[in-house]
Amino acid sequence: MKYHTKRGFAARTGRLLAVIACIWVAAAVALVAYGMRMPSQPADVAVIFGNALDDTGAPKPVLAARLDVGVRCYRTGQCPAFLVSGAIDGPGLNEATAMRDYLVARGVPADRIAVDDQGDNTLATAQHTLAYLQTHRLSRVLIVSQYYHLARARLAFERVGIARADIFAAYPRRFQLRDVYSSWREVPAYAVYALRLWVNPDARPISFRPMLYLMSLFS
Repeated sequence: MKYHTKRGFAARTGRLLAVIACIWVAAAVALVAYGMRMPSQPADVAVIFGNALDDTGAPKPVLAARLDVGVRCYRTGQCPAFLVSGAIDGPGLNEATAMRDYLVARGVPADRIAVDDQGDNTLATAQHTLAYLQTHRLSRVLIVSQYYHLARARLAFERVGIARADIFAAYPRRFQLRDVYSSWREVPAYAVYALRLWVNPDARPISFRPMLYLMSLFS
């Protein structure tokens, strides 16, 4: 009897896990499709989300691909200005300033680039973007990130007060194997953002910057 009970429990658990996996995969596909279908139109400012730097402080391929999207956007006249937003990963590893330098080296004037090195996460970048738009009396924004991240970025931008009709998007047309994992990880991240911003649209970003904390101990 015990054997059959354990076997039945294992079967039910297996079915439950299979259902959860199917829902998870479907949600990931939906987020990816949503991001890919977001309109890409001329905007007042392109907001480029940060990502990892290599040991020399130069953008790694994922970030470089985003910046290349921005360069093309500038050269075609679709985005006359930029807000580069990223975190500080350690001594000499400032994502935002590295992004600015990358754009400048490819012909974007430095005075067209605003630097936000407090963009630890998507919500922080959204709030800083709203402040930038209000300060410069602008409205139309082009989000530049990976396609699987665009749905959550748009959600954050909308919830901080940027009009849905003024939010556009662009992403690198390059697939990497790591995108599969990133798309899977985006499902709980989107769910947390949706719930948290539904409960409190004015929620403050939650972030911990370990490298800055360690640096402060020795400064």
